[in-house]
Amino acid sequence: MESALYERLDGTLAGLRSDIGAAECHGMLCGMLCGPGRFNRDLWLHHMSGQDDIEAYQSEAATVVFADLESQTVKGMESETFEFSLLLPDDDSDLALRVEALSAWCRGFLSGLGASGLSDLGSLGVDAREFVTDLERFRALTLGGDDSGDEQAFVELTEFARMGALIVYAERNNGQEPGESTLH
Repeated sequence: MESALYERLDGTLAGLRSDIGAAECHGMLCGMLCGPGRFNRDLWLHHMSGQDDIEAYQSEAATVVFADLESQTVKGMESETFEFSLLLPDDDSDLALRVEALSAWCRGFLSGLGASGLSDLGSLGVDAREFVTDLERFRALTLGGDDSGDEQAFVELTEFARMGALIVYAERNNGQEPGESTLH
């Protein structure tokens, strides 16, 4: 996804005095899109805001940003050419900021998956279940001591999260039976 959307979303959330940033918001959206049943925008807004009153989140300016995020995310997840990407700070941003954002995206994904009604990992196929279990560990990512390896590790973890989200999305939206493997 484009860095301009990240900046717009982060600015919108800051203006709403949200407790979450753009990466965690996107993770929540992805998790909810991967959950059982149809996506419910109001549930996403309630979950994202942490409040019962979501009126500010439904302002015209916020609605445009959230609709763009939802549209681009769904388009990417449904793309046959794997266009989906995580909404994270651009590659020119400090690595520590990008690692923190990836960690927040993982928290958001897990939170959104739970908010969407997925309460039993056993309802997921093997690969999706393993991905969600691995994502639990990624919620607390930090930089190691080896700067040269950190950038490569970040790229690999980001790709793992991207592909894992696509696996869960495809499984939940293609009616795969729980327990079936999606990777070969």
